[in-house]
Amino acid sequence: MIYRLYRSFLALSIISCALSVSLSQLFLLLSFVFFLFLDGKPKLSSQIVKILFIFYLWQIVTVLYHFAGEGFDVTSIKHAFRDEMKDIFLVTAFVSVQGIKKEDRTYLYKSFFIFSILIVISGFISIFSMTRLSRLISDLYKTSSSWPYQHHYGNIGKLNIYLPIGLMNTHLTFGGLLAFIFPGFVFRLYDSWYNKSSKTKITIDAVLLLLVSIVFLFNNARSSLFGTLVSVLFGIYILIFIDKDISKKVIKRTSFAIFAFLILLFIGYLSTNAVKRVVDPLFGGEKHTDSGRTFIWDSTFPLIEANPIFGIGSGNYQKEIEVSRKTKEKENRELAFFYEVTQRGHAHNDYFHLTAIFGFPQTVFYLFLFGSILYIHLNQNIPKQIRFMTYGLVGFFFSGLLQCYFQDDEVLIVFYFLLGYLNLYTEENLNILQSKENEESRTDT
Repeated sequence: MIYRLYRSFLALSIISCALSVSLSQLFLLLSFVFFLFLDGKPKLSSQIVKILFIFYLWQIVTVLYHFAGEGFDVTSIKHAFRDEMKDIFLVTAFVSVQGIKKEDRTYLYKSFFIFSILIVISGFISIFSMTRLSRLISDLYKTSSSWPYQHHYGNIGKLNIYLPIGLMNTHLTFGGLLAFIFPGFVFRLYDSWYNKSSKTKITIDAVLLLLVSIVFLFNNARSSLFGTLVSVLFGIYILIFIDKDISKKVIKRTSFAIFAFLILLFIGYLSTNAVKRVVDPLFGGEKHTDSGRTFIWDSTFPLIEANPIFGIGSGNYQKEIEVSRKTKEKENRELAFFYEVTQRGHAHNDYFHLTAIFGFPQTVFYLFLFGSILYIHLNQNIPKQIRFMTYGLVGFFFSGLLQCYFQDDEVLIVFYFLLGYLNLYTEENLNILQSKENEESRTDT
């Protein structure tokens, strides 16, 4: 009974990541509570588990360091857990997945697929909706004060086109979620094609890939698009050089499909303003927010330089960046306006932000986490379906070069769910290896 409830809440938490972060965290809490009461919980001993432990242990060390430095004022800890440190609780998404039984992994895979379908459908609908889809739901039970409309992109004929954000609140968050699911749809179609599945299945997979491509292009979160490109290229590399699956025939067919898509995109670029606004930034056209990144980075570097080991501390970025920004304004008076209007809630780069908050050791541990994910995909026996679904984890670390996705709850919870699912197979491989070693040692004796 406990296991069934745990499994149900876990699936609901994964699926509801496409609907509402509050709902997904509620179901995550319930699944984690039931996970704690499961019999025979797994022994977690993989490299990922060790790195995550050290990663968050260092965060706690920095919190205690600044707590002591501020005269043991409890307020500093409250601020820490209201800001970056609050994300530590999302690691329960990683932990909760570890309780799933081997025979139920397919059930979990289906949950991820339903989540992906909801992202695609909500994203496609939001292209044509003037009102944010989340507001259409929230306004049924509460009075919202947030802006109810989506950004208007332009027109295709007489059809109004809007910046798609699905049921999320920002296009960057939605772009982060799209970056997780897009590689799965690419390689799902490839797998159907490679295994000569039914024409119906191939057609469905092709339509899904087309839809998610349209949504992703109109979403136009370039940081996510960059990360996704890396994920897909990484997957192709594995198929060619490790799996040795891709033949010249497949490459020709794929090239033809990509070429046809680019021609359609080019026609749309020439004929419609909406598509032109989507494509221009992808090929060097500047958005109004682009220069802001350089100003916030320039203001963040002094914080890193002054606090290289323990950082400025969780909860202190808003206060410290104001001081740094004002100093930069005085040094560069001709640029004062740009320092003043730049968005400064975070560093717009995961590596800069983590280093500023927790010091260089934190970024080193973050890179170790990235390295362990690469190692698993390149060196461990992970089923293809699972690899296809988790390639987005690789691109996540590249998307973070231009955006703070590790600070985004809606994106980070999905990251930990996928990482937890990948770890299931890592733990299984580790157990098989240990069993072989034990058997060999008994034979030798």
